Amino acid sequence: MLMNDMGDDSRARQQTRIWRNAATLAGFLSFMMAINVALTTVLPGVSIAMRVVSGVLAVVSAAGTWQAVRSYRSRSSKYLVLSFACSLGSLAVLLALRSMA
Repeated sequence: MLMNDMGDDSRARQQTRIWRNAATLAGFLSFMMAINVALTTVLPGVSIAMRVVSGVLAVVSAAGTWQAVRSYRSRSSKYLVLSFACSLGSLAVLLALRSMA
């Protein structure tokens, strides 16, 4: 019979890896949204109101990136949830604005 002996702290290592991967995903998602929304502000043919809203969304996405970094360092679920909320919220607002325009 084969035994898989990964040591006593295998569950702790697995939780650390899951936590690190979730924080990295939140950071990448927020960073991509920040770049997307920031580039929307400089596109030609975009109205002034859309540029202002896109600028605000870029700041919110950048805050999400910052929260993901804080979550990565401190392993706080509050920062991780806030990071996902910033990035997904700005994505939802951007999609709603683009569908209305």
